Amino acid sequence: MKGRDKPRKHEIRFTSAARKAKALRKLGVSTDEIASVPQITPLLRDKRRSLKPVLLAMYLSRDPVVESFLAKRASLDVWARENTPWEAIAVSAGIDLEHLLGAAMLAMLEFGKFVAMGHYPEVIKRRIEFALLPGGWRDRDFFHKFLGLLPMNYRHYKD
Repeated sequence: MKGRDKPRKHEIRFTSAARKAKALRKLGVSTDEIASVPQITPLLRDKRRSLKPVLLAMYLSRDPVVESFLAKRASLDVWARENTPWEAIAVSAGIDLEHLLGAAMLAMLEFGKFVAMGHYPEVIKRRIEFALLPGGWRDRDFFHKFLGLLPMNYRHYKD
């Protein structure tokens, strides 16, 4: 059986480069434009090189710049959403990249508070357990200050 040198017309394969070029054409952005703007994506990646935590935090944001970015991102197909640089999406939406970076960082801060509040009952429970131990004077002082039984500037000096 002879192998074919090129695919038939209806069997054209889409490579990553072709898909990326198609996504950039859909956005109306060139690679030169992307190269000329500040690169914010590396600043937003976490230690696993993922943007998903930032994206999740951004979905909770009410900043108009973030909402505009997310709307433009949502207009892309699944592959393009995952593989198109955020700079290209922002340039296409007419968004200032520094503003988007700041808004994303603030969204992450607010998201961190949200996550911390979810763990707060367990933290308080553990703090109470430690306050009941013989060496738990710092935790006892915390609760006395928290409940208003001691002034906030009170310092306990251990003998």
